[in-house]
Amino acid sequence: MPAIDAGPGLRRSVTLLQAVMYGVGLILGAGIYVLIGDVAAIAGNAMWISFLLAAAMATLTGLSYAELSSVFPERC
Repeated sequence: MPAIDAGPGLRRSVTLLQAVMYGVGLILGAGIYVLIGDVAAIAGNAMWISFLLAAAMATLTGLSYAELSSVFPERC
């Protein structure tokens, strides 16, 4: 068997958290493209209204979670 050269080369620089976040981003991104196709088939030109409503609901949900987290702070 030939010896493995341990000289200069590639080194691992992506952490586990970065790899997980990259994977989640890819999955969500692909889901958005599929969702756009399904919505366009149903709603047609009014597609932007459904996305506007979804964005408003997501914003309100995020604000609700922010308020909830400020009411119940983390105990030390």
